[in-house]
Amino acid sequence: MRFLLKLFILGFIGLTVLPAFAPEEYQQAAAGTADGPQAPSAFELTSVVGRAAADVRGICDRQPGVCETGKDLISYAGTRAREGLVIAYAMFRHGHPSMAGEKPENAVGDTAAQ
Repeated sequence: MRFLLKLFILGFIGLTVLPAFAPEEYQQAAAGTADGPQAPSAFELTSVVGRAAADVRGICDRQPGVCETGKDLISYAGTRAREGLVIAYAMFRHGHPSMAGEKPENAVGDTAAQ
């Protein structure tokens, strides 16, 4: 879960920096028409992001229920991810039963092998 969050954040940062390094032909294609609204400057964007981060930091003080619900959701997602990881590891290590036509040795649900 932490890896995916880091991957999402780094991907977002990469996509926001990409236009500065892209060739001119790609920048023109992405710009579309010149009649559209002006893009905010880097200073305006930084200011908005800073205000949003300050607002998010204080949300637990204003709405404690939001933080409790968030903790429950993250705990549930972590538990499900852990279960998925165990299943994926078992399938990788022992193969899927449908592929072999029989139950593999030392499978996750096999109590006789323990």
